[in-house]
Amino acid sequence: MAQEFTAIHAISLVLIGLLNLVLAVLVPRTRPKTDVLPLAVFLFGIALWTIPQGLLLVETDPTVGFALAKTVDSGAVVMSTGLFQFAMAYAGRKLRKRQLAIIYAVTGAWIVLTWTNPAHFLMHEPMQFTEVLLPVEEYQNPIYWLYVLYNWGLSGGGIYVFFLEYLDSRGSGVYHKQARLVVLAPLIPGAANVLAHNGTTEINYSVWGFGATGILIAVALYRYRWLDLVPIARDNVIEGMRDGYLVVDDERRVVDRNPAARSLLGDEKIVGQSVTDVLPESRRLLAGTIQELTITRDGTTVDVTVSAVRDERTEGAVLMLRDVTDQRRAEKRFQALIENVSDVVTVVDEDGTVTYVSPSVRSVLGYDPSDLVGESLFELVHADDRADAIDEFAGLVTYSNTEARFEYRVRHRDGSWLVFEGIAVDLLDNGIIDGVVINSRDVTDRIARERELERTNQRLDEFAGVISHDLQTPLGIAQTYAQFAERSSSEDDFQTLHDAHERMETMITNLLTMARTGTTLEEPSPVSIQSVAEEAWSGIWAREATLECDLEDGWTVPGDHDQLLHVFENLFRNAVEHNDSPITVRVAHIDDDPNQGFLVEDDGRGISPENREIVFDRGHSTTEGGAGFGLAIVRDVVKAHGWQIAVRDRPDGGARFEVDLNSRSDLS
Repeated sequence: MAQEFTAIHAISLVLIGLLNLVLAVLVPRTRPKTDVLPLAVFLFGIALWTIPQGLLLVETDPTVGFALAKTVDSGAVVMSTGLFQFAMAYAGRKLRKRQLAIIYAVTGAWIVLTWTNPAHFLMHEPMQFTEVLLPVEEYQNPIYWLYVLYNWGLSGGGIYVFFLEYLDSRGSGVYHKQARLVVLAPLIPGAANVLAHNGTTEINYSVWGFGATGILIAVALYRYRWLDLVPIARDNVIEGMRDGYLVVDDERRVVDRNPAARSLLGDEKIVGQSVTDVLPESRRLLAGTIQELTITRDGTTVDVTVSAVRDERTEGAVLMLRDVTDQRRAEKRFQALIENVSDVVTVVDEDGTVTYVSPSVRSVLGYDPSDLVGESLFELVHADDRADAIDEFAGLVTYSNTEARFEYRVRHRDGSWLVFEGIAVDLLDNGIIDGVVINSRDVTDRIARERELERTNQRLDEFAGVISHDLQTPLGIAQTYAQFAERSSSEDDFQTLHDAHERMETMITNLLTMARTGTTLEEPSPVSIQSVAEEAWSGIWAREATLECDLEDGWTVPGDHDQLLHVFENLFRNAVEHNDSPITVRVAHIDDDPNQGFLVEDDGRGISPENREIVFDRGHSTTEGGAGFGLAIVRDVVKAHGWQIAVRDRPDGGARFEVDLNSRSDLS
C-alpha cells in the first residue's frame, strides 16, 4: 500500500492536521464557553490522527514509526470521545460528571492498551510501522475491533445526535444552515472510514475527509456564527425558562412546548394536540383580533401573547405564557391601598391635565374621579395661588427626577376652599406611570389649629404683659394703702385699698374670659338674646342707667349662652363707664329685621371716628385705668359664633354696635 502514496499525500495530511489543530486552539479563545471545550478535544484528536499518518508515509525508521502509529490510535479515540461529548452538549443533553469520568477512563484505558501492545499483542500482531496508511486490517486481533467498535459507537452516537438537531432546525433559516454543516463535518470522514473497513474502497479516505471537517467547522463558526446563535445548553435556557411557550404549526397543532407551559396548562400531553383544545381562549389571539389575553388556570393567572413564525417552507406561531399571579395580586393590593387612603393621589401629564385621580377625591373634595380626568389641575387652585402653582410645576417637569412640595388652596365641589399640602414627583420618563404623581391631603383643620395656636400664644403674650405691667400698678397701690390704713385707719385709705382690689379682680375676670373664649363653637344651642341681655344688665351697677329691649318675643339664635353673656356685660359696662349719667341702653333688631341680627346702642357721646378702627384692639381704652380688654372680648366671642360686629354712630347721638348674623367673619 505504501507505493500508492507520494509526498503530496503526506503534506496534505499534515496540513489537514494543522488546520484542525489551529481550530482546536482558537475555539476556546474566541468562544469562552465550557461547552465548546469538547469541540476543542474533537479537533485536537483529528490533528493527532492525521498529522502522524502523513509523517508515516515518508518515515523509514521503525521506532519513530511505532510512536507515530500509536499517536494515530490515541488520536482516533480522543477524536471520537470529544465528538460525542460535544454533540451531547450542543443538543442540551449534558453528561453528568460521573458519566464523563467513565467515558474518559475507558478512553484512557484504550490509549494505554495501544501503547503497551508490544508487551501483550492484544491489539494487533507485530507489523511494520513505516510508509503505510493505517489501519492495516490483516494484522489486527479481536481486542482491536472492540477498540474500533468503541470509537465508531461514540462517533456514530455524536453524528446521530447532530442529525436529530438538524431535523429540529429545518426551515429555521441560519439555524438550518448551521445544523447542516455540523452534521456533514463528522459524517464525511465517518462514512469514508466505514467504506474503507468494509472493503468498498482500497484506500481509507477518512484521513482526507477530516480536512473537509475542519473547513466545514470553520465556515459554521465564522460564516454562520455557530455557537453564537444556537443555544448549546437548551436545558439551561428554554427548558429552564419561567415563562412557558407553545410552538404552533400552520394547522394550529402544538409541535413543541417547554416544561413551564406544561405546568401552567396542567396537561402532560400537549404536543400533537390542537391548540384550540389545549388553550381555547387563544382563537382570537391567533386570529389577530386581540394582541394579548389573560387566562386563569387553577388559581394561576397567565398572560398570553403571540408571535408569528414564518419562513419559505412553513408558517406558524409561538405563544408565550407568563405567570402573573403575584404581579396581579400586588397590583390589586396596591390599588386597594390607593383607593382606601385618605390622601388624594393624582397623575397629570406634562401640561397639567389630569389623567388619573384616586377615589378618595370624592370624600375630600366632593368630585367624582371621572369629573376631573381630562381637566386642567390648575383650574382647581385658588386664583391667588395659581401663578405660583404653574411656575412650580413648570420647574418640576423641566428638571427630571426631582420633586416639589406645595401648599395651595383648592376648590371644593360646594365652592368652599380647602388648604392642600403635598408632594409632586416627576415620573414622566417612567414607562408605566408616564406622568407627574401628586400626593396631597387636606390640612385645612391643621392650619386652623396652627393659627388658633398662634392667636393663643399672642393672648399669652398679652396676658403676660398685663400681669407684668398693668396688675403691678393696682397691686402696688393696694400694698401701699394697706400700710397707710394700718397706721391711720382712714376711710379714704381703706376705700382706695378696696378700689385697687376691685380693679385687680376686674382685670383677672377679663383675662380669664379672654382665655376661655375660643374662635369656634363646639356645641351651639338656641339662646334667647332677650334673656341673656336682661341677665347681663342685672349684673351691672348703674343707678341712673336704663335698659330698653325691643327684641321679638321668643327670638333665639344658635350660640353659647355663657359666651354671649360676656358680650352683653362688656357692651353694657362700656356704655355706662364711658358716658355720663343718666344714660339709656337699647337692644333691638338691625333694621327691625330678626333675620339680620341685633344691635346694642346708647344715647351717650358716641365713639370718635379715629377710635373706631382700634376700638376692638386688646389693651385699647379711652378711660384712665382701663385694661382695654372688654371690647376685644366682645369681638372674639362674636367671631367665634361666625358673625361680624361693627361700630356705628347712632343717628340721634351715641354709640351703636351691630352684630350681623349673615356676614360670615374671617376665621383665618
